[in-house]
Amino acid sequence: RIYLLSRPNGWGTGVHPSTRLCLDWLLLALHQNKKMVIMDYGCGSAILSLAALGLGAHKAICIDVDSEALVTADANFKVNGYTNTNDRNYYQLFHVRQVEPYCFTNNNAVDICVANILIGQLVRSSMISALMTNIQPNGLICFSGIRPWEVDSLRAAYEPYLEWLDDHYAELNAQQTEGSVESYGFDVGPWARVVGRIK
Repeated sequence: RIYLLSRPNGWGTGVHPSTRLCLDWLLLALHQNKKMVIMDYGCGSAILSLAALGLGAHKAICIDVDSEALVTADANFKVNGYTNTNDRNYYQLFHVRQVEPYCFTNNNAVDICVANILIGQLVRSSMISALMTNIQPNGLICFSGIRPWEVDSLRAAYEPYLEWLDDHYAELNAQQTEGSVESYGFDVGPWARVVGRIK
């Protein structure tokens, strides 16, 4: 069970289809290999990081463009019993402006990444660089927050860096997601999950 002190929006509660696609993938990825370091890019409430820690991940690196989201994420870690100590560092929080190429390649080597972000941000050259240089070779990245008709654009942007895992591809819409609603047209229709392995 995960407790959230979050703003009332689908991106932070776990009921949005794109978030559910990421959660389902984490179950698969961490079942195969626990004790991983996860990078949660666009962490919001940190629900994906909290789920990963609950599934056995060693550490979560949380990144967001919204400082308020990072404050909320920090509170959510603490209310769920994850408090950093001298003996154990469960999580780290970073604003996107602090994330540079290769800044997580030593003690914080990233094994898997979830990026539940809209396509307009995902295909920016600065984000591609930040993501692709901070995941270790053979590491995995799960993209969601995208629509099925945007998948080709995403693949084209990341093709030089990733081997695509087509058997991890999935789609989901609000009607198929318990607790989700279609609000103001934004959530209407299907969302996609695309997974790749760093070459």
